[in-house]
Amino acid sequence: MLPRVSTSSHPDPRPWLLRSPKCRGLVAIPADDDVLLRHAFEQACLDSSVREIQYRDGPLLDCPPMSLAGFVLRTDAGAFLLRAKEVRPEYSEEEDARLKFVLRSYGLQLLERDARDILREPTYSNARIVWANARERVSLTDRLKLSVALQAGAQRIVELEDRVHLDCDVVAAVCRLACENLVQLYLHDAPLGPNTVVVEI
Repeated sequence: MLPRVSTSSHPDPRPWLLRSPKCRGLVAIPADDDVLLRHAFEQACLDSSVREIQYRDGPLLDCPPMSLAGFVLRTDAGAFLLRAKEVRPEYSEEEDARLKFVLRSYGLQLLERDARDILREPTYSNARIVWANARERVSLTDRLKLSVALQAGAQRIVELEDRVHLDCDVVAAVCRLACENLVQLYLHDAPLGPNTVVVEI
């Protein structure tokens, strides 16, 4: 879970501790890192194609100058080193070829996301809403009710509300379970709400 959630675009003076079931352990992001990286990380945690997230150390490349330290997203298509930038950098043909060669030697591919991509709606706002509910209390009874209901297959939130009667808000509950990687929410097509589709993982 995210111990703190912020929508501010300004750097936070304190390190952020990011935790997800997809991660190996607790990951601390230095305070001087751009908040775009935090948003990209949050979205990766909710992305069904991402199976595992690891944090790796260096080394530092000379050409192009780049550190290979950072988040690695493991998917069925391979392992991707995540980069978040205001504007996606441009490389010369030589730099691009060298970068791909070095990354391949580490079993990696590069995933560069810029601000326009990371802040694209409705995914950006939906992910923020999901993580804002990361600490919502969902009782064991409510978890079991949702699990039983979702065994019938993918359902919209409004359908879950009709089928189960929880002690907490259904939207908040499925958001909490999404943060725990127990359900998948369809967040890319429309704002989070009654028609959002929920699938048990």
